Amino acid sequence: MKNVSIMLLSSVLLSTPAFSEESVMDNIDVTLGAERNLEAETNAIYGSVGLGVITVGATMEDTSADSGKFNISKYEIDSEHEIAGLTVYMENDFDDGFKHTETTIGAKIKF
Repeated sequence: MKNVSIMLLSSVLLSTPAFSEESVMDNIDVTLGAERNLEAETNAIYGSVGLGVITVGATMEDTSADSGKFNISKYEIDSEHEIAGLTVYMENDFDDGFKHTETTIGAKIKF
């Protein structure tokens, strides 16, 4: 299943307009971050790579019970398209076994 998903994702990325006009490196967005949830006493490290309209990311979480042992808590595959000033998006979440857990769709406008 993971191999099929990776092959499908690669095909989608290679067919995006990002590859048509500019250098691939000009279109890559990398995000890295860390956060601490004070009430739940958890730490998280996350990262994502965006290319064109597709962003792929992962979150690793550490709890107070297993301090120092970061485990992948979720994967994300998101898509975002702008249509006449309106941004339409879809966010897909997967658990650590790469099983689909949630899809969020929405739209937003920037002023």
